[in-house]
Amino acid sequence: MDAKSISRRNFIKMSAIGAGCLCMAGCYSLPSSRHYILTFEEAEILDALADQIIPPDDFYGGKEAGVTNYIDRQLAGFYGEHLPMYRACLKGLDETCRNIYGKAFTALDASAGFEFLKDIESGKYNEADWQGHRPSAFFGMLRDHCLQGYYGSPRHGGNKNYVSYRMMRLDYPLIIGRNVH
Repeated sequence: MDAKSISRRNFIKMSAIGAGCLCMAGCYSLPSSRHYILTFEEAEILDALADQIIPPDDFYGGKEAGVTNYIDRQLAGFYGEHLPMYRACLKGLDETCRNIYGKAFTALDASAGFEFLKDIESGKYNEADWQGHRPSAFFGMLRDHCLQGYYGSPRHGGNKNYVSYRMMRLDYPLIIGRNVH
């Protein structure tokens, strides 16, 4: 087939098929992480931590409410200065857990995870294993960020489907920007 024998209609069909193939090939080569800045492993640990801090009951727990998404978005933006601490402490938390329980934090049952976090909060573990960061200080910051993600506005990445507002039987609070005088 030479270039002059291809009709305009056939050219458009072949172009559409080619574009579709390129699009599909591009879709399969996208990175697998759904997060802005967290690695898959860091996000998994944060999901488990969020469910320990805000356990699911009749309403979503921290994981399903998108707390990890909230923290990830904030670490990629306003909370960027906390990223090194998160990276070091999530690694330290998981390594400490493996040393004590012989398994990853994400593999602990709820009661063992709760006891482990109580020990972290009380300052039982030493900073050397956490790259110089105080585990209890990390836990306090993490708890605060989890609560912000759970109870804050969904526009920041957490509180999926307004779960905390529904739990408290609140109407969606209308927030219209900042007051300008």
